[in-house]
Amino acid sequence: MKYRGKILIVDDEEDILILFKEILEDEGYKVDTTTSAKEGLKILEENIYELVLSDMKMPEMTGEQFLEELRKFNKFTSFVIMTAYGTINNAVECMKKGAFHYLTKPIDFNDPKVWKIIEEAVEKSKILQEKMKLEEELNKIKNKTNLDYIITQNKQMLDIINYVKKVAPTDFTILITGESGTGKELFAKAIHDLSLRKDKKFLPINCANISPDIMEAEFFGYKKGAFTGADTDRKGLFEQAEGGTVFLDEIGEIPTSIQAKLLRFLQDKEVRKIGDTESKKVDVRIIAATNKNLTKLVKEGKFREDLYHRLTSFHVHLPPLRERKEDIPILVFHFINKFNEKLNKNIKGITPEALEILLNYEWEGNVRQLANIINQACVFAEDYIDVKDLPEEIKNTEKTDFIFDYNKAKEKYQKSFMTTYLKVLLSITKGNISKAARMANIERQSLQKLLKKYGVNPEEFRKTNV
Repeated sequence: MKYRGKILIVDDEEDILILFKEILEDEGYKVDTTTSAKEGLKILEENIYELVLSDMKMPEMTGEQFLEELRKFNKFTSFVIMTAYGTINNAVECMKKGAFHYLTKPIDFNDPKVWKIIEEAVEKSKILQEKMKLEEELNKIKNKTNLDYIITQNKQMLDIINYVKKVAPTDFTILITGESGTGKELFAKAIHDLSLRKDKKFLPINCANISPDIMEAEFFGYKKGAFTGADTDRKGLFEQAEGGTVFLDEIGEIPTSIQAKLLRFLQDKEVRKIGDTESKKVDVRIIAATNKNLTKLVKEGKFREDLYHRLTSFHVHLPPLRERKEDIPILVFHFINKFNEKLNKNIKGITPEALEILLNYEWEGNVRQLANIINQACVFAEDYIDVKDLPEEIKNTEKTDFIFDYNKAKEKYQKSFMTTYLKVLLSITKGNISKAARMANIERQSLQKLLKKYGVNPEEFRKTNV
């Protein structure tokens, strides 16, 4: 039977505890019980539960007092009051103080409404717990990387960040490659912010948006009278960024005639304006990026080989999002926070069903596409992003059908996919092997063997809170 969550029942009547425990465990819940509210508080300090079912009237303290004490140290466990019909008003007061709902005694477990309250209470707690953990992870990631805008828990990406930290303080030209939407400009900005030029200008230029006819004038500037319409002297973009960093995005779009002039600039750090007879020293660092295969362009004669070698002295390749799916939960939380502020909303998180759809999707547009999807979802969502808030293109596209149940996953995926499977599993459970084993529906020992076989270390996920 599928594990559905952990519940603590607090009631001073032993018979009720025995009966409720049996009924709930038959439905897949793990249930603990106690007749003492004070004992219940001790249990809740040491253990994590999705739901507390508490009687309203108890000898040591009322259900309302119990809730008030619990909320002093626990904000995420759902609290449902069990109350007699005559004290419903008290239960309503408890809801104002943070109780999820109330159940009227005698509780009829044949009533679908009862199960709906229990299921939704457990679900809400899981989402709040996930949000708290992701918030802690996000803060730790930012502290670890010293970069607020690069959000990752992926080992390959963290290795890239460490590489960038070593190269950034130098003045070497760097080439960043990767598919569209992987964050090439963010990494260029990170290199600038970690460099000695951080207090100077960071100038991003999309080469694909500049007409080849005016590219030389845009890059290097021109003198008055150099051509029709040149009414005044004008500094080029390189000169405008004096002392700072120029980011040339989509460098594969530069025509070969300009490539020769760019190579000369990289060698001499001098610009000569159109119509000028003298060159001028310009101190800027160049970071370039492309989603194209420059090696292929070199072979086709569309990109200068000498410029290619000059650019690739230091090379950073960013993996696509589909190869680092363990980043999706933390990125989703990051974007929810971002768009909450932008849209003046208070979206608290995302339901597991909606998150599963995002984990299944292939993300051809990478992180940029994920950001756009979360932005759209936040517009329509109320408290939580749910499946209904996601666009049809995400829900209806053929997916990889990522499955947490191990036996089903083993049948569907090749061995090469198991590493991603295990990383996502540990990402969701924060490196907790027991919880991961329950989610995967396998024995803890079997999961440990798989982790060893595929070289996935749960300790890394605890350290980085993946």
